[in-house]
Amino acid sequence: MKDLLSVVIPAYNAEKYISEAIASVKDQVWNGPVEMIVTDDGSSDRTTEIAEKAGCIVIRQDHGGAAAARNAGIKASKGEWILLLDADDVFSEGALEALSLPFEKDPELKAVFGKAEDFISPELSPLQAAELKVREGSYDGILPGCSLIHRTVFEQVGLFDSSLSSAETVDWMMKLKDNRIKTQRIDTVTLRRRLHLSNTGRIQAHSEMKNYAALLRKRLKGR
Repeated sequence: MKDLLSVVIPAYNAEKYISEAIASVKDQVWNGPVEMIVTDDGSSDRTTEIAEKAGCIVIRQDHGGAAAARNAGIKASKGEWILLLDADDVFSEGALEALSLPFEKDPELKAVFGKAEDFISPELSPLQAAELKVREGSYDGILPGCSLIHRTVFEQVGLFDSSLSSAETVDWMMKLKDNRIKTQRIDTVTLRRRLHLSNTGRIQAHSEMKNYAALLRKRLKGR
């Protein structure tokens, strides 16, 4: 595929990890141009400076959460293909090739999803690492880092619900399924998900559960 690829990275106080995220994009193989868009979601650290030095397009906005940051990046993007990556995660070697191959075999596909695997961030002490719950082996990924999506999918499904502080990717996937868009899953790990002390699921566990409950109620009401 020779079309422009837009990689959208939402980032909030991500100076510790964003260089690795960007490097993992640059290490991928794509037969065409690539633009990397970092949405700095109101950071107070060196996130913007690091991203700009790495050659990324940087959008700065007041802190609005991951959904709002992804939406801003998607709106600013120009690519026919969109790849999402969280600023603290990294793409696996050969991830982009694995995600793009199914499209070459089936032009009717609109989105391909890979797998993810957890890793403990190496700067953590053994005591800190012991506090984290690591999933064994790989698991089906939902969106950031595990999916290659044609731009028209976002035009049809819409963007992320920025009113949700978490679970916005689950909400979006439900909408994707409702629209009966042709997708495919591959049995390849495309994302290495970093576990550290500031993961959203860890520091916003209570609100995350509330959002999941609200989504379930919405789905049941819609039946």
